Amino acid sequence: MNKNSSRRASIILGVFMFVVLIAGTIIPLITRNQTTTTQTVDPTTVPTPTYPPVIADYSGISFDKVYLHPTGMYTIPEPTGWQVSAPTSNAGIAQVNMINQTQLSVIDAYVQDAEGPISPEDLDARFTAETILATWSNFRDPIETNRSFENDILTIDFRVGLANGQTYVARQNVWTDGEWIYVVRVVVPENATETLRFLLTNLTGKITPFKQFAAEPFNWNAYYDNVTSAIIRYPQAWTVTDSAPGRPASITGTNGEALRVEARAGQSVADEAAASAWLEAERPGATVLSVAPVTRGDVSGFSVAYTYNDVEGAAFSGLAVLLNGANALYIANLHFSGADVDLNTVALPSAEPTAEATELPGLLAEDTAAADQNQTLAQVMASFQILPALDLSASSLPEATPTAIPTIAPTVETTAEATAEATDAAPVETTPEATASS
Repeated sequence: MNKNSSRRASIILGVFMFVVLIAGTIIPLITRNQTTTTQTVDPTTVPTPTYPPVIADYSGISFDKVYLHPTGMYTIPEPTGWQVSAPTSNAGIAQVNMINQTQLSVIDAYVQDAEGPISPEDLDARFTAETILATWSNFRDPIETNRSFENDILTIDFRVGLANGQTYVARQNVWTDGEWIYVVRVVVPENATETLRFLLTNLTGKITPFKQFAAEPFNWNAYYDNVTSAIIRYPQAWTVTDSAPGRPASITGTNGEALRVEARAGQSVADEAAASAWLEAERPGATVLSVAPVTRGDVSGFSVAYTYNDVEGAAFSGLAVLLNGANALYIANLHFSGADVDLNTVALPSAEPTAEATELPGLLAEDTAAADQNQTLAQVMASFQILPALDLSASSLPEATPTAIPTIAPTVETTAEATAEATDAAPVETTPEATASS
């Protein structure tokens, strides 16, 4: 990936910005100059498009609200007046665009896995002039006007034009933590350079990554409950079927996997015996295969693997991760087809790059597929945790009205499952990649 991914991201960004800026400038001009008469008239000079008024007072622009990328890989401040448009993700990269149609301004940001150690000094060689100028292929006379490196941040400035005579400036800031690369690009009309500086000052270095998900695919989606702060990641093809803030959520996999995520106020599990008792009360007739202690950040709990047969005799396996929060028991309970599958024993992939595994001779294809599937399920459950409270922007909030967690009588070891239906949650979509300079 590396340079090719950065190049592809830049090209996607260029096309996106071109469409946005054309829609905001040329289309209004065409609309204003339409006529219904067939009378022949002398040609007149085409008026030069004007720029929006420059922002004189920035006090109304706040960066307090953050946007949580649909992958759950990071948050970024969402400035007042800029709206998120079509976030995307691919292998090793997650991107978001923000648009201010009034100011004809585009912000593009993305986070990329460097796929190996990288230093700030390496950024210049990765973001070459050739790679970055590919961004502007749809613009008139694109030119890189300056490139500098200061305080471990690579800054690249550009000047580009549209066919209607308008000129835009852009600035792209790039930095790294040694593993991931962070990019923020801002594009504004040439008379709004102060706006460009203001935005970059408040966005550069302000992307908050969630590196605990580094071993999982970048392009998985995330379910985040903004009331309980619980989060879990899952493959893009899976579907959130029921959810509402503060209420249980149901997620369905492509092979019939069923995942339920919830928080039960006043409950906890003190030890492995209590975790086993909780599972046996939750699913009568199930056999506990193993119980393992787990720690997710500052929160600890237990992972309970189990197996059971449904009323028709079909065999199922499951894994319940129980986290003892400050005021509630956080639960992610997954069950899927198959007998005696202990996901507690499945080795998880490392975030560190490793050599490709050698295929073992005589291993059946179906066995390999089953092992891969079990590893995917184990990764999903390993992602379940409680994030710090996030002050989310409107773009990150679900449409449903937040509701309080249902109050349940405190118990320590076993409880009947709380039943609460939820509203549909929109599936996570991806976003075009970003980069820009002034």
